[in-house]
Amino acid sequence: MFVVCLLILFVGIFAAGFYTLSDVLIEKTVKIDEQNIIEKNGEYYLLIDERELSLSKDFYDKINLGKYNEYNIKYVYNRLKKNDGEVVMLKRYGEQPWGK
Repeated sequence: MFVVCLLILFVGIFAAGFYTLSDVLIEKTVKIDEQNIIEKNGEYYLLIDERELSLSKDFYDKINLGKYNEYNIKYVYNRLKKNDGEVVMLKRYGEQPWGK
C-alpha cells in the first residue's frame, strides 16, 4: 500500500512539474487597435498571435488608442492549452519607468 501511495505521489508531482514547465513567457512590441480588444461577460481580452489573452482592468485602462497604438507587452501562456494566456505587463512603447 505504501508503494502504491508513493507511486501516485511521484506521478502527481511529475505531472504538475511538466504542466508548469510548459508555461511560455513572451515579450514583444505590438500595435494594438480596437479589433484586438474583446469584451466578454465584463472581462477584457487582447487578441495577439491568435491567442485570447486575459487583460486585467488596470491594463485595459492603460490602453489609449486615441494617442498611442504601440505597446510593449509581456504575456504568459501554457503550451498544453490551446487558447490560454494572460497579459502580465503592458506599457506604452517608449514609456519611461519614471514617468508617463
